[in-house]
Amino acid sequence: MLRLAVIGTAAACLATQVAAGQSVRPRSGDYEFASTVHDIRALWVNPAGLGIVADASIMAEFTLERPLGGDLRLAQWSAGFNRWGLAIGYQRDRFSEDPNTGTLRFGLALPFRRGAAGAAFSFYSGNALDTADTRDMGLDLGFQYRLLAPVNLGIVVRNIGRPDLRDSRAPITGAVSLALRAIPQHVLVAGEVLAAERLLDSGYEVSYRAGMQLSTGGRRPFTLITAVDLGRGLAFDRWLVGVAVGGPDRVAALASGGFQSPNDRLDRVSLGGVSSRTLGAR
Repeated sequence: MLRLAVIGTAAACLATQVAAGQSVRPRSGDYEFASTVHDIRALWVNPAGLGIVADASIMAEFTLERPLGGDLRLAQWSAGFNRWGLAIGYQRDRFSEDPNTGTLRFGLALPFRRGAAGAAFSFYSGNALDTADTRDMGLDLGFQYRLLAPVNLGIVVRNIGRPDLRDSRAPITGAVSLALRAIPQHVLVAGEVLAAERLLDSGYEVSYRAGMQLSTGGRRPFTLITAVDLGRGLAFDRWLVGVAVGGPDRVAALASGGFQSPNDRLDRVSLGGVSSRTLGAR
């Protein structure tokens, strides 16, 4: 009852405002999927995941980027904490030109049998647009459900309210994802279909993502992480590969790049960590 009261109070306060979307996809969203994430990283990917596991968790990620013709620099960092289905996080995006942007993000989730539903509210600072109709707030809604013991479904709708991100309006986007634990504790396969509305035309742009995690299992598993983004016509767009070490306390190193010229090269590397703990009954 205490958990429900806390979540209900937070929802009532946050529902008085429309919150904001994300300027750049957070690094967690490069390798996690709407159907796979179950800790604080769910705040950035699918807020329903905050309600799947009772453990509290804390995370931090730092990403270095080398744009074409530019120097290596810190491009993004993020940090967050969650407990009882409530989460708070901050993401800072640093661009080669001003303005840099910050996103303060709040999340909440309610579990139910075999799944959870959640919402994430974000608030922007550093937007390039500064007019009377600038929208610097938006909302994400998410849902997760265990279809079968090894199969999980994730659905998320992002950028509700169409916030202005830097110098352009963000379209409403949706993602439907399935994850299969082909070999429990060892092999996880996930796929995702994404649709983004065309703001200047009718219809939607559809893209796809797929990924796999191969783990040694055990108390301190070693995990190989791979993911690929596919654009229109299933053309390869971006790739990611990385390694993670640990279970409840995990550190991951990741590298990614593009398939399409002139960006068909490694252009982002990052280091991140997540720590999860059981802090008592909810």
